[in-house]
Amino acid sequence: MQDKDLSLLEFPRIREIIAEFCHFELSRALVLKLLPSTDVDWIEARLAESAEARRILQHEPGLSAYGLSDVTEPLRFAHLGRGLEGKVLAEIRRNIGVLRQLKSGIGDTSADTPRLAAIAENIAGFSTLEKTMDRIITADGELQPGASPELLNIRNRLRAKRDEMTAKLQNLIQSEATRHYIQEPIITEREGRFSLAVKAEYKGEIKGIVHDISNSGATVFLEPFTALETGNEFKELEIMEAREIERILRELSAAVGNHAAAIISGLRAAAEIDYALAKARYAHQVKALEAAVYSNSSSEKGIIHLNNARHPLIGDSAIPLSIEIGKDFSIIVITGPNTGGKTVALKTLGLLSAMTQAGLPIPAESGSRLPVFSGIFADIGDEQSVQEALSTFSGHMNNIARIINLAKDGSLILLDELGASTDPQEGSALARAILLHLQVLGALGAVTSHFTDLKVFAHVTQGLQNASFEFDPDTLKPTYRLTLGSPGGSNAIATAARYGIPPTIIETARGLLSGGGRRLEELLNVLQEEKQRLEDQQKLISRERISLHNRQQILQTELSRLHDEKTGIIQTARDTIVEEISQLQKELRLARNTLEKERSTAALNQAKTISENVRTRLKQGIFSEISNEVAPDNELLKTGDRVWLKEAEIEADVVSVNDKTGQIEVSAGSLRFKLERQGVVKTNGISGKRPDTKVRILSAGKQIGIELDLRGKRADDIETLLDEYLNNAATANLPEVRVIHGYGTGVLRDIVRQQAARHPLVGNFFSAPRDQGGDGATVIRLK
Repeated sequence: MQDKDLSLLEFPRIREIIAEFCHFELSRALVLKLLPSTDVDWIEARLAESAEARRILQHEPGLSAYGLSDVTEPLRFAHLGRGLEGKVLAEIRRNIGVLRQLKSGIGDTSADTPRLAAIAENIAGFSTLEKTMDRIITADGELQPGASPELLNIRNRLRAKRDEMTAKLQNLIQSEATRHYIQEPIITEREGRFSLAVKAEYKGEIKGIVHDISNSGATVFLEPFTALETGNEFKELEIMEAREIERILRELSAAVGNHAAAIISGLRAAAEIDYALAKARYAHQVKALEAAVYSNSSSEKGIIHLNNARHPLIGDSAIPLSIEIGKDFSIIVITGPNTGGKTVALKTLGLLSAMTQAGLPIPAESGSRLPVFSGIFADIGDEQSVQEALSTFSGHMNNIARIINLAKDGSLILLDELGASTDPQEGSALARAILLHLQVLGALGAVTSHFTDLKVFAHVTQGLQNASFEFDPDTLKPTYRLTLGSPGGSNAIATAARYGIPPTIIETARGLLSGGGRRLEELLNVLQEEKQRLEDQQKLISRERISLHNRQQILQTELSRLHDEKTGIIQTARDTIVEEISQLQKELRLARNTLEKERSTAALNQAKTISENVRTRLKQGIFSEISNEVAPDNELLKTGDRVWLKEAEIEADVVSVNDKTGQIEVSAGSLRFKLERQGVVKTNGISGKRPDTKVRILSAGKQIGIELDLRGKRADDIETLLDEYLNNAATANLPEVRVIHGYGTGVLRDIVRQQAARHPLVGNFFSAPRDQGGDGATVIRLK
């Protein structure tokens, strides 16, 4: 990216704004030298850091690098063995504390911020150094009283010596012999020595050393000889204190120097984190997000998609811009009224692309996606140059020549008022030639123009597309809404009227407008009105579609409810029939047992006949729907027949019949499978959906065992117990049960098997396997 293009797009101003959100001078330096990149991995990394920083500030809004300062130079001096002053060491101590807090804050959100957490790993811990520094110096850079035992001892002696010196001088001030020589009853320090303010004319009355004289000459500051030795001792202690302080600071500086490289590394990491946090604070202020970029492996590298994007320097008054370039066309020709937003659209497109390639969030809604351009070139604004003796047209051509020579496949090119400021016919022809060249080059771009020829050219040329900013014919004001697919009128006369040009001039201009130009403007206005009408119709149809969908959902819910009610009613009726059958069978068994006890053979045979007839009628009543619909098993099948799959309990169509193996191939929906002939039953109905008439007997919740033990039971009770058990087993959907009767005399076994042979719920029966009781138990398979 060249500085000229970035300057035209006002990218440096964006850097300055984001730099204001930094809390650390090193991070501000990073922002101010920021440039767009063409490295996709670098761009994605910076955008990811920005997104992570936004998440951090949502949970930790107070996290910042505030308090950090650039102490790189004194750290390097310390590393070289140079001693540092107390205030500089205190500043380094403050930086170490801020680094610790910053790393801790990032660590609390490391699961959601892996990139920033990785940067924070470069901030080492300095807990031992922090404790040492806290023990030696204060936050203001002064040495702590107990910085060392020797220093503590010297300062205690200094305090005592000061008191001794003060007492001696105070005695002279208060003495009857000397107090009238004193100018002021105070003890002062001159040149590091304790002194008395003595009247100049009496300086010989008090023997001592004069250290200073007042400006007026009326007062001399004198150290009496009587306190001279004590003063000398005090001065010696001060020298000892200074040397001990120097030794302590030198040792502390050496300790800091040992960690200098790690601290500098931590400061650089903190600068990167503060830079990311600055981008997040900026994003919060302008409602910005990170646009997605096409990766190196993407097959759609050349599509610009901006969703409600806004120019970041205009503020809340910016009109959102939604645009897509690169899918069906590579260059758009934007026309429309003056002051309608064409130039702002170009700058928005170029500036947001540059910001994204610099890893910055842009003021646009989610779903925005941009290519990584090999270069972004712009010719926007007045290019007139007095110094170079260039006219506006020459200035534009000079810049466009630069762009054409530098641009290549994958560049973004933005040209404002292409071909203007010269003869319209030549300017239009030149503009069309430039657009054709950019197409061949493989660049994406947007140009603005007022040329009618260029509007027609964009309409008929593959890869070019018209776009226009709308103009409200009622208010005679631009709407700043961009519409793809149709050119816009310049509305220069209407705009001039709005800005106060006298009506007589406006009418004269309309009369002088060529017929073709006037008709084109009128046609554009009609097209705009028709487009608005179609958009209104589309909105109405969309609302109707939503309303119909909602009504369909309501009807579907009601149908589902009615189906559930129907299913429940049928199930209840079937359960009632099963209960009635069970009750009738019990009554029949009781009647037959009574007759058997009375030993009436004729009556017994009659009861059995009645019982069989009732069972047959009941069976026919329950399963009549199935028997009417399903054909006998032995009926021959052919391709196209409709069959009922017994195990799957679904209908299917016969696809083919294998006469050799006896297998048939059936299809049910998207499924195809082969099975044996006995697994299907031919239905008498034609191919279609089978009515849901199958009877299913569901368990009422009673737990039924899979075997019945009749050993030890009376022969008279066997039939009643067995019949009740088989009814319950059938209700519980048990496929097979085992009846234990033992060996004995064989009476119980005969009763069980005779009843099983005539029971309507029994399919077949046989002796149990040897490991399950052999002939002492009977296995009964239910229908």
